[in-house]
Amino acid sequence: MHLNPSVRQFLERRAVLVPLALIIASASAFLIYVRLSSDYYDYWVFPRENGIPPYIYPELRYLIFDLVLIIWCLDGLIAAACAIRDAFRFRKISARTYRIALLYFVLFAALILDGTIMVVMRSHGI
Repeated sequence: MHLNPSVRQFLERRAVLVPLALIIASASAFLIYVRLSSDYYDYWVFPRENGIPPYIYPELRYLIFDLVLIIWCLDGLIAAACAIRDAFRFRKISARTYRIALLYFVLFAALILDGTIMVVMRSHGI
């Protein structure tokens, strides 16, 4: 991946990379915990407690958003772990870490797009 040399040098500083990776890891861990605990109740506990009348599961658009959010959080945890490992092990960040970080930002864009589509669908009554 070709980055601007000044951006690459900025990201390869340990003083920048480690705090950034820790922020991404803590945000991802918090979001995945909150989302998985909520999904556990929405898709597992409540359907079993409310047998009659049948429980109505959340709509498909919420499921898709939750899946994209969980995948984004998992990628954030992996990207943070790889970045911290590279920061302390090597002088330069590996290409694999750059690809994982790029996937993190692509998934973030997909999450924003998914949320926007979800709001538009809701406003049209779909």
